[in-house]
Amino acid sequence: MKLNPKLKSLIIFCLKLVVTLVPAYFVYRNIVSDPEWSVNDLSNLFKNNSAFPLVLALLCLAVSNFTACYQWKLLLEKQGVHMKYGKLLKLYHVGLFFNNFMPGNVGGDAKKVYDIRVQGGQDTVGAGFTATVFDRLFGLFFITLFALAVGVLFFVHDPEQRAFMWPSVWIFMGFCVMFAGLLSRRIGRFFCRMAGTVLPEKIETRLLRMFERFQKFRSKKLWMNIICLSTVTQALRIFVHFFCGIAVGVNLSMSWYFYYIPLVAIVSALPISIGGFGPREFLAQSLFARAGVPGLESVVIQLLAYFVSLILSLFGAVVFLMGQKPVSAEPAKNAQ
Repeated sequence: MKLNPKLKSLIIFCLKLVVTLVPAYFVYRNIVSDPEWSVNDLSNLFKNNSAFPLVLALLCLAVSNFTACYQWKLLLEKQGVHMKYGKLLKLYHVGLFFNNFMPGNVGGDAKKVYDIRVQGGQDTVGAGFTATVFDRLFGLFFITLFALAVGVLFFVHDPEQRAFMWPSVWIFMGFCVMFAGLLSRRIGRFFCRMAGTVLPEKIETRLLRMFERFQKFRSKKLWMNIICLSTVTQALRIFVHFFCGIAVGVNLSMSWYFYYIPLVAIVSALPISIGGFGPREFLAQSLFARAGVPGLESVVIQLLAYFVSLILSLFGAVVFLMGQKPVSAEPAKNAQ
């Protein structure tokens, strides 16, 4: 029995609403269950602290958006799609705006793919999709690498904290297998043929074309560039949480943020809740409690980081509301 598309969308939305609200309830209960809890605690977080850390958080995120957009540009150019950096920066911020309101923080990625098609023409659809997917996956991969590195340096000898290295290890290994499948000709074709045994031939053909586009990323120079850009981008985005913590009076070493925030980022990226809310705050509250951070502060840090992101994404909202006229890109050769 085939469900009506509207009914199916409603069911999915309701499920995501449940996944959002249930963890949010436990977050709230953990805060108010403290015998010393008072509503005044929330306002007291900001009374004795300067707004300057939030300015630094805003600056860090702004710079990270510039470097992340440039990485996206390099991935597009590798597939023959050449667009001005200023134009791509506008499209990137439009995507950020949609990410703040779409489920799982991935709705903006779909918007970026669509905008690349509008700006560059039908032939750029595949290139836009491949570049955007690879950009998102590599960002999550690299931030996981940060967690592993910090875990080895600071937490491997702590039995209580060492256990949290295993999720990062498995996620890291999963990404390695994924990139091997995407970039290896033999492995990619093998997976496509396996999929072709259960999927229509048309879909198998599209998968083969997608893997062919990923092969264009097999470049040492490109990898050196995106590794450098990802190092700066992901480090700055972790710094955003660090400065938000300072803004609410949390005196915690930077290493804890590099160890915990990657796990929070992975959960936020999953399309299982509305805008990442609920699971993100619940996990952050659970993790940072082990570092001695009260539940209220750990949740406020996440909300402040989201608020900083929302402020910067307003530029994308302005671009979107003003409308964008299609601008022809240079011919996208072999971007099919």
